[in-house]
Amino acid sequence: MLVLLRLAPYFKRYKVRFLLGILFVTISNYCSTAIPPVVGAIINGLRDQHTNTDFITEAIIKILLLTGGSGVFMMLTRMTIIVGSRLIEYDVRNDLLRAIEKQNVSFFHKYSTGSLMAHATNDISALREFIGPAIMYSANTITTFIFAVTLMVHLNASITFVALFPLPIMAYATYAIGKKVHFAFKDVQEHFGSLTSQVQEALSGVRVVRAYSREEYERIGFNKSSTEYSQKNLRLAKIQSMTMPSMMLLVGLSNVLVLGYGGYQVMKGKALLGDLSQFFIYLNQLIWPVAAIGWVMNLIQRASASTLRLTAILNSQPEIKDNTGTDNAIHSINGEINFDKVSFRYRSRDIPVLEDITLHIPNGTSLGIVGATGSGKSSFVNLIPRLQDVTSGTITIGGYDITKIPIQTLRNTIGIVQQEPFLFSLSIADNIRFGKPDATEEEITRASQRAALHDDIATLQDGYNTIVGERGITLSGGQKQRTAIARALVREPKILILDDALSAVDTSTEEKILTGLTEIMKDRTTIIIAHRLSTVKNCDKIIVINNGLIAEEGTHSELIQLGKLYSEMYERQLLEQEIGEYGLN
Repeated sequence: MLVLLRLAPYFKRYKVRFLLGILFVTISNYCSTAIPPVVGAIINGLRDQHTNTDFITEAIIKILLLTGGSGVFMMLTRMTIIVGSRLIEYDVRNDLLRAIEKQNVSFFHKYSTGSLMAHATNDISALREFIGPAIMYSANTITTFIFAVTLMVHLNASITFVALFPLPIMAYATYAIGKKVHFAFKDVQEHFGSLTSQVQEALSGVRVVRAYSREEYERIGFNKSSTEYSQKNLRLAKIQSMTMPSMMLLVGLSNVLVLGYGGYQVMKGKALLGDLSQFFIYLNQLIWPVAAIGWVMNLIQRASASTLRLTAILNSQPEIKDNTGTDNAIHSINGEINFDKVSFRYRSRDIPVLEDITLHIPNGTSLGIVGATGSGKSSFVNLIPRLQDVTSGTITIGGYDITKIPIQTLRNTIGIVQQEPFLFSLSIADNIRFGKPDATEEEITRASQRAALHDDIATLQDGYNTIVGERGITLSGGQKQRTAIARALVREPKILILDDALSAVDTSTEEKILTGLTEIMKDRTTIIIAHRLSTVKNCDKIIVINNGLIAEEGTHSELIQLGKLYSEMYERQLLEQEIGEYGLN
């Protein structure tokens, strides 16, 4: 439970609200525990025939005022503590999103989308229930016990001792059940993350599932996982179901003990009937606080498990981040890029992906990168915006070591279109504007024209306001790629990276896009990865990456004359094109 101390900064932020809440619940319970003495006085007065109508009327008014006061202050308790729990829930959810957003690519190899969604829903909900109801009812239980037990001891210490005799048993039962709840709930949450991942993947890949007629396979797999999740929840429910009956059993035992021993005291003249009546009222007032002990312990154990899971993410520090070596005085850089003996490998692999890369890309020039699948082309460009960090060597941009450039400054300088474009469930305009939130309609139109997308948008009923659906499902592959290109172009980056971004468009559209890019490529550094050599043949320089090394570099004509890898690739693509045209004819 010490892990819950991780929430201390959030409580500190709203400490006045929670302190007021505890004050209000204290006043509320003071009012409610002040009622039994009034009732006892009436019963003792009636028994001794020392009462009258005025006394009873006055007592009833007192009871009504005390009851009303208790209710009002309990309402104020909810308005402070429960609202405070919602505010902390809001803060934790935002902190979780920020923590996830700043993580490196390797982080998402460890955590699936479904697992992260489970953290953002069930785990944060468990935290809120601890912060709100658990704290409120804990304060309610403590203050009720203090006031009630103090007044009970004042009435009759021996009856009080007998009434509270089951308390140690209650404490042990709560601890034992709570411990089992902790592990059972942790198991449920972990499986919920797995189940969510399975659903997310099935829905994202629904077109593939249907294309291969694998609906029944997915249903069987989901049913198996769902059944296991239900069984784990039932196990948790069975453990939790022991809490309330055990608490009520012990409260009932207290009533029996008070009735037996207290009745004996009354018969012996050592206690008054009104005093015994007060004991029963106090015990009834303690029923819910006592029963709440078990429920609160369940909430605490669940919150403890959830906090442990959330803390692992909140405390996770990305390897690539601004640090003491960052020069915050750097606010802008040009597009000159230098690779100096750069090597890179993934931690999970022993063989380097890139090795001893030395390359100079002058500002405002274009570089084409070609090579076989898996040769390291994407890894090469991922090093520039520091999506990955070099294993050895140095990369400089604008004369600065990229490890000294603030991450935001570096990435604001770069527009990147990756192999698999991701579109949000927004309009086309908003997807393009994602690259530059304050982009005007004119800028959006110009970017889409450069990406050869504008004519396609003109055919849509809602034009730029057309909602593209989840992951851009309403658009073709080529339209999605061109939307992603427009998103990169709208920010007018000093460095533009197209990572096989034209693979889903035909040669005619590719030509239109490249023509549109010609104008802006003059003023910025452009890096184009492509499999079709026609895409890169007009670049100022072309490099061929083979087995993580720069095997060849030069212009298109120079590499053709060299007669090696590039030339072979070019001849093979020409032959494929001729065969394709012959086949069509």
